[in-house]
Amino acid sequence: MNATAAFISELIRAANEVPNVTMAERARLLQRAAATIREYRDEINYSETPANDSGSQEDVVYFLNEAANFVDEFSDSEFAETILEAIAVIRAAQILLEEKRNIELGE
Repeated sequence: MNATAAFISELIRAANEVPNVTMAERARLLQRAAATIREYRDEINYSETPANDSGSQEDVVYFLNEAANFVDEFSDSEFAETILEAIAVIRAAQILLEEKRNIELGE
């Protein structure tokens, strides 16, 4: 299992067991999710143009980092929903990166 798959498993476990996850752990998971998405974007060469909302308050990386700062204001269900949305973005980024690599290899 690669590191991203293991992290996704950790996120799923946290979303399913929210009451057992401390506020500090919640904040750290959100920060790690944001960092993971940012790393994928860098590898994909994600455009930082306004059309992609990069750096804006609408951007998922921005939102996850902000959510980590105010994690205690989220209900358990809001935290779980945020984690599941982050998982969806990470999986989409994985697919995009794989497609980019296939194109580069001429497949």
